[in-house]
Amino acid sequence: MKKILGLSALVFLFSMCSTEIELLDDWKETCVAYGLLDQTQPKQYVRVQKAFLGPNNAYDMAQQYDSINYINTLDVKIEQLLNGSVVNTFQLQPDTFYNKQYGDFYAPMQVIYSFDTPTGLSDQYEYRLKIYNSATGNTCDATTTLVEDFNITSPSVSAIGFTNPNPDAVVEIKWQGSPSARIYQLGMFFSYLETDLNNNTTTKTTPILTVGTVETTQQTANGNQSLKLPIQQFYRFVAQSVPDDNNVLSREALNVDFVVYAGGSELKDYIELNGASTGIAQERPSYTNINNGLGVFSSRTFSNRVYGVSAATDDSLSYGQYTCHLKFKDRNGVVMGCQ
Repeated sequence: MKKILGLSALVFLFSMCSTEIELLDDWKETCVAYGLLDQTQPKQYVRVQKAFLGPNNAYDMAQQYDSINYINTLDVKIEQLLNGSVVNTFQLQPDTFYNKQYGDFYAPMQVIYSFDTPTGLSDQYEYRLKIYNSATGNTCDATTTLVEDFNITSPSVSAIGFTNPNPDAVVEIKWQGSPSARIYQLGMFFSYLETDLNNNTTTKTTPILTVGTVETTQQTANGNQSLKLPIQQFYRFVAQSVPDDNNVLSREALNVDFVVYAGGSELKDYIELNGASTGIAQERPSYTNINNGLGVFSSRTFSNRVYGVSAATDDSLSYGQYTCHLKFKDRNGVVMGCQ
């Protein structure tokens, strides 16, 4: 999540009648909220914190728990809306986690608000986040729709072949677009069976490989979408992700898992406006769809499809230039290795 430091701009008042300089504006409460609803998950999470302003060093204040966290004063709920009317209300409860990484802001404890969704969420409704501070009366809110479910449609085979004499050959992953999705990201995992010198076997999976991103508009949202993974990139990724270990007797390819993540329009806008700047002008507006606050409230979902690998791919893993040292078995169960 992008770090937001709530500092008001310094205002220097020059007057012929006064030499006083007012360095701090009047304090104004600003809530900061991040939430992505995902109907595929049994539990939904929203992070709520606050921007701050004070007379001391900003980095010193950011290390104080109460500078960025509300303490027992928030009422956080999500309303389910149909044609603008509330048909259900989900009350969020605070959960304390101790996994926040140390950095510019207080860690490791953080408070995340959550609610269970045993019956799931539906894309037939809108969802409105409402945050109320009982100590000050301050409120903020945001509304989003859900990204509809979708499926990966191609390749339609059970096993993918990462083999082709053309060095520029690719594997193309296709899916039917979701009407509300405005940004997609394709990822891939590779799973394999590893046997050590004591004949113990373990199933292992690589970290995710991010293949690419697709953005859509209202006009193109319902169409077929696709991204391409270069075959050579697959082997280079395996070579970088699977360690060269002398304690390994052999490895056997199991499957590749392609995952397409889809995000709503608010998430797309947030990523675009808050990503790294590549232009000469570094100043640009910050995106928020939180009324009377900062942050983003949107939705996401995903579709995944698991494929086996072809016999020819087994051969290439066993004695190909990128992976021959990793002791993968070929189609006959033999570790060919580098020749």
